[in-house]
Formats: sequence, C-alpha cells, structure tokens
Amino acid sequence: MMFGHEDKIRLFKKLANEGNLSHAYLFFGDAQIGKFLFAKALANFLENGKFEAAAEPLLDAEVFSSDEKGTIGIDAMRDLKKFLWQTPFRSSRRLAIINEAEKLTPEAQSSLLKIIEEPPREGFVIFVTYESDVLFPPLVSRLTKIYFERMPEVKIEDLLSAHYKISREKAKIVAGESFGRIGRAINLLGGKKSGESGDIQSDLEERILFLRKKGIIKNAKILSRLLERETFLKRYNLNQNIQKKAVEYELGKI
Repeated sequence: MMFGHEDKIRLFKKLANEGNLSHAYLFFGDAQIGKFLFAKALANFLENGKFEAAAEPLLDAEVFSSDEKGTIGIDAMRDLKKFLWQTPFRSSRRLAIINEAEKLTPEAQSSLLKIIEEPPREGFVIFVTYESDVLFPPLVSRLTKIYFERMPEVKIEDLLSAHYKISREKAKIVAGESFGRIGRAINLLGGKKSGESGDIQSDLEERILFLRKKGIIKNAKILSRLLERETFLKRYNLNQNIQKKAVEYELGKI
C-alpha cells in the first residue's frame, strides 16, 4: 500500500497524462520511506492506470537489483539497454527501475551515462538510492532529482490508526519510534526491528531508542552525540564503515 507522498503522486500522474515524463529520474532519500514502492506504483499506473504496486509482474517495467556479489554490473546494463529499446506492449513507456543504485559498478555507470545521453524514445530509467552523491557526477547531472522526505510523526500515527486496526495509544508509540519512516513503523508493528536491515542509519536509530528507554537523563550525553551523528547521516553522504566505527567508539565511552 502506498502511504504519503501525495504531492509526488499528483505530479507524476500529471506528467504521465500529458506525456511529459523525463527520460531519467533519481529518487533519493532515507531508507524505508517509499522510494522504491513509489517507482513500482508509477510503473503500474503507466501500464494499468492504478497508482499502487502491482501484484503481478508488469510487461513494460523491469527492476534491476544487485547480484550475489552485491553489485549491479555491466551485464545487467546490457539487459537494461535491450529491455528499454523494445516497443512497449501496454504502457506508453518502458520503465527500468534500478534499485539500490549505489551498488552500480563504475563500468555500469559509464554504460548508463551513454544510455541516458541518447535515451530511447519510449523508455526511461528511475534510479533509487539514499543519496544523490553516490553516483558519478556526470551521470547525476543528467538525472531529474526527486527527494523523498520523512513523514511527520502525527501523520504516521494517523495512517497506522486508520489502516492497521490498532489503538491510538499504540499508534502514537510506534510513530514515535519510527523516526519519520513509514516502512520502519510497519516493521515495528510486525515485530521486526528496523536495524535488521543492516544499514548504519537503522542501526543507529535502534541504539538511540534503546538508550532512551534506559533513561534519557542518565544517557543524555551519549544520546546527544548519537543524535548529532544521525543528523549528519541524513544531511551528508558519509562513508558507512567509518560511521559504524565512530558509533562504536561513542558507545565504548559509556
């Protein structure tokens, strides 16, 4: 189910209906806020007229993700190019979605740059990642950037109350622990910790919540440092391995 981003839904419906979609987009923002789901919903809208992720595979959209090595390489880009240059079956456009685009190899990005510079008339590409600076500048400069923001906690509270049959009190608690990420809130309802995803942002948020529950006053100094580091992670493209070491260093002071 698609939650939030109503302004973007209206925008992309308008662009699609008027035939004004760009040839390449970069969807970026924090994890678990709906970027990839939005891309899949747009693909379904183009093909079936419904702005929601399709339950069945689409004819004119394809997702390109990392392989067993954790990268998206040149072979995948050859498949992408072949896919894009085919004539659409049902949709007005062929859409290639590159999920976790930060995993594109340098060779793959160079190949994509050529595709984006001379795009097929009936195809376009959506890159999905957490930060715009993770790709080569020449490639990024040719993409239309769409930033996906976090939701206000009160909005997440309203959505959870309306769609998940839980009390207002529980919805408020979960929303307060969501850090503005609707995907995280849904995971918490299902009993899954967001930190299980393995990314530094989610892991850091889990540690902050743990320390808050142990006592805000008691852990005020370390919470302040971790919250400051979380702000930097949101704002800048920081090396994840270095940030993990920095967090462990901060926690080691406790």
